[in-house]
Amino acid sequence: MDNKVSLIKRLSHLLFSYILFLVIYNFSAWYALHFEKSDSFVFSFEKHIPFIPWMIIPYMTSGLLFTLVFFFCSSEKDLMLLTKRINFTTIVSGLFFILFPLKYSFIKPQQDFGLLNYFYQFLVTWDSNYNQAPSLHIGYACIFWAVINKEFKSGWRIVLLAWILLLGISTLTVYQHHLIDILTALLLSCITFFIFPENKERNYRIGIVYFFIGLLFSLAALLLQYITNYSLLLLWISIVVFFVGCAYRNSNSRFLKTKDGTINALNTIIFFPYLLTYKIIWLFFRKNSSNPVSEILPQVYVGARLNSKQAAAFINERTYVIDLCAEAEENKYTRQKSQYFSFPLLDIGSVKKEEQETLSNLLTSIYADIKPDEKIFIHCLMGYSRSVFISTLFIKKQLNIEIDEAAAIVTKKHSQSIFPKYLLD
Repeated sequence: MDNKVSLIKRLSHLLFSYILFLVIYNFSAWYALHFEKSDSFVFSFEKHIPFIPWMIIPYMTSGLLFTLVFFFCSSEKDLMLLTKRINFTTIVSGLFFILFPLKYSFIKPQQDFGLLNYFYQFLVTWDSNYNQAPSLHIGYACIFWAVINKEFKSGWRIVLLAWILLLGISTLTVYQHHLIDILTALLLSCITFFIFPENKERNYRIGIVYFFIGLLFSLAALLLQYITNYSLLLLWISIVVFFVGCAYRNSNSRFLKTKDGTINALNTIIFFPYLLTYKIIWLFFRKNSSNPVSEILPQVYVGARLNSKQAAAFINERTYVIDLCAEAEENKYTRQKSQYFSFPLLDIGSVKKEEQETLSNLLTSIYADIKPDEKIFIHCLMGYSRSVFISTLFIKKQLNIEIDEAAAIVTKKHSQSIFPKYLLD
């Protein structure tokens, strides 16, 4: 525990959050109990989920973790972030408990669980069959996970995170929640983490948006099993979206392409829905564009990914191609016929400082020794932002001018460009 955060401050945040929880949880349970139409929402396959008596142990530790997590935070900023996330989750969940009251529908097995009976008796006395979706157990567990993942660096981190996974699973195996409660809680957690982010880094929030979309596809896959047989396709898409979200969350721009700019067979299969989406976008907006390339300095060009015909007309062995696409493979002609460099950057994402410097230095080095019959072509998929940003940095350095002046040069000469001002941070 960090001495910079006083014990009184930790206790006050804990007490406020706990009282808020008690008031909202108990009121919504009372309200649902007196509500005339409290329904249940259960997927047919949930009847096959086994009841596992000992899982009551991790389930019951949610309250303990709720207390301890306020003492795990190493700074006042982290403590305030934790408090905001927990209370936002409590309030929004409470509103859903009141507006859309759901009731748990499975009956727990009636048998002797030994010492575990005390825990189950506690649930009978204090817990509610209402207050189901979104599950507060899961919403809080996501918040606990974020704190532990940040504050613990030793083996305890693995142990505690594994325990939180057990806690999440236990909501199903001790017959306290249905799957819809879990999914809605995860959706709420995405909203919570987006509104109250750990940092202001752009890729972090984009990753959360991808997680949210992935969960929506997962929910759609489960709902459509009653109507069509497209559930597996939607589930595949949801997994791909989760993977992309992880790439953004970790600012991993090389999650898809190899160093030579190709996409191997395994990634092509796994990420096919993602690749197809960008392929369609490119075909619709750029493939047949009559002017996909613009000259911004003598022998320096910026633009979109070219199709084979355009590449054959513009690119040769004396062309240096800087490919910034992270989501599409360069066409074969360009890779084989040019001096090709693959530097993938995440679409609409932020660019690491070291990536900016590496690309700027590479372009400066090439341009310093460029021959009269050579040229440089900087491109991303659409030619709108990433190529514009890197070209702007290059011109700024080359002409020794301010970033706004460099951006004005690029956007004037490349009329279809959109300068990504968010990257200036």
